[in-house]
Amino acid sequence: MNDIINISNRLKCVASLVNKGARVADIGTDHAYLPIYLVQNGISNKVYACDVRKEPLRRAQLHIDEYGLSDKITTQLCDGLKGINKGDVDTVTICGMGGKLMKSILQAGIDKLGYNTQLVLSAQSELRDFRAYLLEAGIDIKSEHILLEDGKYYFIFDCVYNTPYEQHFNKNVVDADDIYKNDNQNNNEKKITAYTEEELRYGKYLLDNKSEVLYEYLNKELMSCNNIRDNLLNKEQSVSVKNRIKAIDEDIAVINKALGRWKEQ
Repeated sequence: MNDIINISNRLKCVASLVNKGARVADIGTDHAYLPIYLVQNGISNKVYACDVRKEPLRRAQLHIDEYGLSDKITTQLCDGLKGINKGDVDTVTICGMGGKLMKSILQAGIDKLGYNTQLVLSAQSELRDFRAYLLEAGIDIKSEHILLEDGKYYFIFDCVYNTPYEQHFNKNVVDADDIYKNDNQNNNEKKITAYTEEELRYGKYLLDNKSEVLYEYLNKELMSCNNIRDNLLNKEQSVSVKNRIKAIDEDIAVINKALGRWKEQ
């Protein structure tokens, strides 16, 4: 089969962010649609299609064989990054998972990332905590993208890992190593505090660039919060209900602050 594979707009956006010529590890590859697209479009000549599940990986291999790309795409049965050696890849893609799971994958495989490893990530939930984790882990968010597809909003992060303390100091020199780690930790904490609450929740770059799709998303979130608040006001005002209303009010305040960015010159 020589036809060009058709993939979702979300995956096309992910592919467009991958550095041309990069060796790629696609974590949770499922059907290997993204690896096939990357190779067919000349973005990458070497992709590791990784999945923790045997059946999806079997289907992935079938698709790879159908497109005649088994020489450029290698399937890897592994949990997260555990099947990838440091230095094997330049770019890691992880899509279609919750932020909590993606955080655990990155935490477990952070030692597999080299200095300036690109990460293209599409988390489906827990976005605020996921952004905070990236900054804490020394993973800089270079840009963010949001798109609406089939009624669902997708956030996509283009990131780079830049915590190479092992490249700056001999690990046998404990004092120097500790000094760098402490400095690095302080720098990452500064990155987090440099983000406002609305930027952690909705993306600094999306807000700075006044994304039209994000504006639509925020207005829908605001409407949803107001509807929930109205329903809660009609209930018996127990302590739990009052606490829920307070939390909703805080959410509304952050959303309104984010929407206020569109009024800024």
